[in-house]
Amino acid sequence: MMMDKDLFQQFYQEHKKSVFAIVNLRLPDLEDAKDVVQEIFMELWLKRDTLHTIRDMQPYLYVVARNQVISAFRRKNIQMKNEGILLEGLNKLDHSAEENTMARELHHQINVIVERLPETTRQCYQLSKNEGKKNGEIADLLNISEKTVRNNISEALKRLRIILKENHPEIFALFLFLLK
Repeated sequence: MMMDKDLFQQFYQEHKKSVFAIVNLRLPDLEDAKDVVQEIFMELWLKRDTLHTIRDMQPYLYVVARNQVISAFRRKNIQMKNEGILLEGLNKLDHSAEENTMARELHHQINVIVERLPETTRQCYQLSKNEGKKNGEIADLLNISEKTVRNNISEALKRLRIILKENHPEIFALFLFLLK
């Protein structure tokens, strides 16, 4: 179902303030924020025939806005003293109900994917990510080498990225942020 110009204009009017608020929190320069919001709605216009398939628009717009802000930082080659500064700023935002819903959905999808991993890969991932164990500790617990632990964790993350990107693009960006 293709969204016509008038329907898209209505969509724009409904969502422009919330999208601008998300972008402006991350890009304090007003002109940069306006440019990014314009890019977001241009991208949405190009994808307008698929917008009707999105279950919950606010989390989707949040992810699109966050991705565009990151792209803006990359395009301008803004050098951050520490990659964590950007992530820290993004994470300081108050979490709305939509963001919490999206985070819960991501957590659920990760659990579903992890449960389907081979046993050793699943154990390595869970011990590392869920229990915070170091590779040496995991190697000792599972009686395998540290290199095998690293390879299994890497394989788990690779599979998570591929499956989330293919099947859940709306939450894939959140997953990428959590990996860093």
